[in-house]
Amino acid sequence: MATILTLKSGAGAAVGSEDIVVGCGGFVKSDVEINYSLIEIKLYTKHGTLKYQTDCAPNNGYFMIPLYDKGDFILKIEPPLGWSFEPTSVELHVDGVSDICTKGGDINFVFTGFSVNGKVLSKGQPLGPAGVQVSLRSTGTDTKIQSTVTQPGGNDGEPMKGVKFLLFSSLVNKEDVLGCNVSPVSGFQPPDESLIYLCYAISKEDGSFSFYSLPSGGYTVVPFYRGERITFDVAPSRLDFTVEHDSLRIEPVFHVMGFSVTGRVLNGPEGEGVPEAVVTLNNQIKVKTKADGSFRLENITTGTYTIHAQKEHLYFEVSITRSPDTVKQMSKYKVVLSSQDKDKSLVTTFPLTVTNRPVMDVAFVQFLASVSGKVSCLDTCGDLLVTLQSLSHQGEKRSLQLSGKVNSMTFTFDKVLPGKYKISIMHEDWCWRNKSLEVEVLEDDVSSEFHQDGNGPENVGIYNLSRGVNRFCLSKPGVYKVTPRSCHRFEQAFYTYDTSSPSILTLTAIRHHVLGTITTDKMMDVTVTIKSSIDSEPALVLGPLKSTQELRREQQLAEIETRRQEREKTGREEGEEGRARPPGQEMVDELQGPFSYDFSYWARSGEKITVTPSSKELLFYPPSMEATVSGENCPGKLIEIHGKAGLFLEGQIHPELEGVEIVISEKGASSPLITVFTDDKGAYSVGPLHSDLEYTVTSQKEGYVLTAVEGTVGDFKAYALAGVSFEIKAEDDQPLPGVLLSLSGGVFRSNLLTQDNGILTFSNLSPGQYYFKPMMKEFRFEPSSQMIEVQEGQNLRITITGFRTAYSCYGTVSSLNGDPEQGVAVEAVGQKDCSIYGEDTVTDEDGRFRLRGLLPGCMYHVQLKAEGNDHIERALPHHRVIEVGNNDVDDVNIIVFRQINQFDLSGNVITSSEYLSTLWVKLYRSENLDNPIQTVSLGQSLFFHFPPLLRDGENYVVLLDSTLPRSQYDYVLPQVSFTAVGYHKHITLIFSPTRKLPEQDIAQGSYIALPLTLLLLLAGYNHDKLIPLLLQLTSRLQGVRALGQAASESSGPEDMKRQTKKQKTRRT
Repeated sequence: MATILTLKSGAGAAVGSEDIVVGCGGFVKSDVEINYSLIEIKLYTKHGTLKYQTDCAPNNGYFMIPLYDKGDFILKIEPPLGWSFEPTSVELHVDGVSDICTKGGDINFVFTGFSVNGKVLSKGQPLGPAGVQVSLRSTGTDTKIQSTVTQPGGNDGEPMKGVKFLLFSSLVNKEDVLGCNVSPVSGFQPPDESLIYLCYAISKEDGSFSFYSLPSGGYTVVPFYRGERITFDVAPSRLDFTVEHDSLRIEPVFHVMGFSVTGRVLNGPEGEGVPEAVVTLNNQIKVKTKADGSFRLENITTGTYTIHAQKEHLYFEVSITRSPDTVKQMSKYKVVLSSQDKDKSLVTTFPLTVTNRPVMDVAFVQFLASVSGKVSCLDTCGDLLVTLQSLSHQGEKRSLQLSGKVNSMTFTFDKVLPGKYKISIMHEDWCWRNKSLEVEVLEDDVSSEFHQDGNGPENVGIYNLSRGVNRFCLSKPGVYKVTPRSCHRFEQAFYTYDTSSPSILTLTAIRHHVLGTITTDKMMDVTVTIKSSIDSEPALVLGPLKSTQELRREQQLAEIETRRQEREKTGREEGEEGRARPPGQEMVDELQGPFSYDFSYWARSGEKITVTPSSKELLFYPPSMEATVSGENCPGKLIEIHGKAGLFLEGQIHPELEGVEIVISEKGASSPLITVFTDDKGAYSVGPLHSDLEYTVTSQKEGYVLTAVEGTVGDFKAYALAGVSFEIKAEDDQPLPGVLLSLSGGVFRSNLLTQDNGILTFSNLSPGQYYFKPMMKEFRFEPSSQMIEVQEGQNLRITITGFRTAYSCYGTVSSLNGDPEQGVAVEAVGQKDCSIYGEDTVTDEDGRFRLRGLLPGCMYHVQLKAEGNDHIERALPHHRVIEVGNNDVDDVNIIVFRQINQFDLSGNVITSSEYLSTLWVKLYRSENLDNPIQTVSLGQSLFFHFPPLLRDGENYVVLLDSTLPRSQYDYVLPQVSFTAVGYHKHITLIFSPTRKLPEQDIAQGSYIALPLTLLLLLAGYNHDKLIPLLLQLTSRLQGVRALGQAASESSGPEDMKRQTKKQKTRRT
C-alpha cells in the first residue's frame, strides 16, 4: 500500500515549506514457503545510482520505500542466486499525481521458482556433446515437467509413414549388416543387377528411418512405396552414400512426388467389363476403358480427386480400394432421387427387372378419371353451382351449373388428372351437411354426395364462434337468447335474436381472461399483487391463495360430510336397524407437492399487467412477471411462476455479542445484499434467500476481530482488538516528527508519519504477529525493525530512538533578476575521500531545494546536474563548495542563466572593391541546395550579416554568388558549411576573378606555330650544320632569361592575379 504523507519541516531555510513523502510499497508473493528476509528491494535512479534499499517483512513479504523527490526511478528485486521472480524490475515515473505510488497501488514481485543449471560432460573431458536431452521429473513419477537439450536441433519436412527404404551395396556382405529387415520386398524390381540387396527399413510416424548398424563402405538406398493398385514415385529414386567412421545423416530429404492409378469399369458386381466408357478425373483428365473395362491414370499427385465413369444408358457406382494409411479415405454416400411432391400416394410404381443390360422399351400413359356426384335437397333444389378445385394447382378450377325443380340432381366432371381436389356446392343461404368435400383421384373414378342439412336445435344449442362473421342454422323460427360463454367478457351478459326480423348480432369484447399459476414445492401462504398500466385501475391483491390440492381436499371433505348427513338421515328414517350398521370410514387424499396456486384477472385490450407474488418463506422465479393483453385471442395462461422454499442463513457469535454487523453478499458481487445486526443473544437469522445462489457471510464490529468458526456456516468467534503505540524520539529524548513507520501483519498493513509529538498509535489490530520498520532519511533507528506478537485485547507501547547520521543542504536556484527557477536538477558531489557519495534533487515552484543524506566530515560540490537541465546555459557560480559538519547547511544559493535559442551568422568577403556590386551571399540548408533560405547583397561593404537563425543544430551552407560574366572572367565561387551550434559564427569568403585573354592574341599564336614547325623539319635534315648554331643560341637564351626574372620582380598587380590559383570549398 502506498501512502502520501505531508509533514512540516523545521530546519533552516526550509521552515514552513512542505515536504511530500511518497511511499512505494507492495508484496513479494509466493505460492510456496520461502524466506522473505533473504530478499532485498532496491531503488535506483535511471542513471543507476542507488537511492534506497530495504528488506521484506519476514511474515508476509511486505516492503515499503519512502520517496522524497519526484522523478524517474527503477525498483529492482535482488533475491538470492537462482531464485526467479516476475518482474525483476519496475520502472517508475513519480509525478505526485498519477503514478502508481501516489495513487496507493501495490508493486508486487511474484516468485516463479528456482532455476536448475548444469552441464553434460563427456567422461574425462571438460566439455560434452550437444543435442543431449535433459528432462526434469517429479520424484517417484515418470511425468516429465520440463525438458531441454544441450544444443537445439531438429529436422524439417512433412513426415510420410510406411515408406520402405531398400539398402544395396556391391562391397558389403549381407551378414555384416544388423538392425534392419533382411526379407525381400514383394513387387520390387532391383534398379541395378550389380548391386546386392542387403535389407530394408520403414519410415516412422515422423518420416524418419534408420539403419542402426552398418560397417564402413559404400551403399545405395532406394525408396519403394506401393499400395494394392498404386505405385508411388519417390524422389530421389536412389541415393548413394558412404559410411566412414562416424554416424551419418542421409541428405537430401526424400519426397513423394506422384503415383499411378489403375481400375476397371464393370456392368455389375463381379460382372463384365464395360468397354469405351469415359473415366473422368476432376472433370479434366479423361481416359477410355479398354475392351475388358480396365483403365490407367498416370502422373497423379497427392490430393483429393473426384472420379466419374460415363456411358450412355448406364449408371455407375465407384468402388475405391483402400490405399496406404497416409492417404485419406473417402466416405460412402447414398443418394436417393424422388419427386418434389412429398405426397407419396401420387407415386405409382411398376415392377421392372434390370440385370446387366439397359432396358429401353418402358412407356407410361397418363390416366384421366371422372368425378361425379349427387345433390339431395330437402325441397326443390332450383339453381345450384358445383365447383371442382385442384388443391395442388390453385388456378385450376372447373364449374357446373345445375338447375331443376326436383329434390335430387347429379353432376359429372370428365377427364380429371390424378391428384387431390375439392368439390364445393354454392348456395350460401342453405345449410349443408358438407358444404365441400375433398377427394383424391388415383387410378379409379370418384363419386360423392351433398345433402342439405335439416337437423338443428329445437330451442337451444352450443356453438363455437370465431372472430368475424359467424353463421349457424336454426331449424325453427322464433326468438332466441344468445348467452356468450368465453374467455372474453362482452358489453352485455346476453343478447336476443328474433328470426322474424333477422339482424347481425355484434358481440364486442371489453375484457379478457388472463390466467396464471404459481407452482411451489412447499405449501405456504401465497399472495399475488397485480398492478395495471392503466392509472384508473387500482392494484389488485389476491390471496392468501389456496392451492388446487387444498381446494380438492376441501371438496372431498364436503362430499364426505354430505354423505355422512345422508347416512344419518337415512338411519333416522329406518329406525334402530339403520343405526345398528356402522358407517364406513372415508379418507381424504394426502396433500403432496408440487402445489399449484391458480389465479385470474380480467384485463382490457392493450393493458399491461405486472404480477408479483409474495410469501414469508418462499422465493419466486422470476420475482415478478409482466404480460400485455392484446385481445386478439384468448390470453390463456400468461403467467407461470415457480416458488421455492427460501434459504435461511442463521448464525451465532461466540461469546454472545450484541450489535455485530452481519453482511450477506452474493458470491462475486461488489455490493452487499442484506445487512443485519445480532440480537442480545449474539444470534441472527436472514432469509428467505435464493437457494440456488452462493453467499458469503462477513461480520464486523468496532474494536473486535471476528473469524469464522471452522466446521460451521455463519458462526463467528469474536476477539477483542489490540493496539500498538510507538513513541519515536531523537537521541536527545525530543519527539522526532516526520518518521515513516510501516506496520504489517497478515492482510493488515499501514504506513504513517509521526507528527510533532513523535507518537503513532495503531488501534483495532487483530491478534497475531506484526512486523514494524521505521524509516527516515538521515536517521538510523534502534530497533531498526522487529517482529512483535500482539495478544487479544492487548495494548503495547514501543519506544524507538533515532540517531542522526547525515544532514541536509538547503538553498535556492534563481535567475539573474531574482525569479525562482522551478524544475532545476541540483546535485551534491562528494570530493576527495567522499567521492563515492552523492545526492540529487529538483527545485520546487519557489526555486528551493533540499539535498538530504549528506555525510558529516565530507566536502561536497553543490552544482547543477548535467542531465535534465537543457534549458539552462550556465550557473553562477559553477559550483558551491560546502563542508558538512554536525548541522544542516543553509543559504546555498545559485544563479542560473537560461539558454538563448538564437544563432547569429556574420562574415566578410576578401576581394577587390570593384566586384562588390556583383556579389551575393546565399544561405542554404545542407539537405536542400536548390532553394536558398536567405540571400544578402554586399552592396559597397565587405561585411555581411544574416537575420538570426534558430540554434537547432542543423547543417547549413553559405555560398558566394556573382553576376560577373563567365565569358570575360574566370573565377571560383567559394562556399562554407557549418552547424548551428553555439551562439555565433563568422565566415570569411575569398573571391579572386581573373580576366580572360583577348581573341586576337589567341589567333596570333596559332599563326606562329606553322612556320616554327617547318623550321624544325629543316633543322632535322641539316643537324650537322645547325648544332654549332644551337650552342650559340643556348648561351644567348640564358642571358634573355636573366633579364626576364628582373622584369617579373617589377611586374604590376594585374599579372599577380593571373597567377592566382583557384580556391577550393572549405569547411569551418
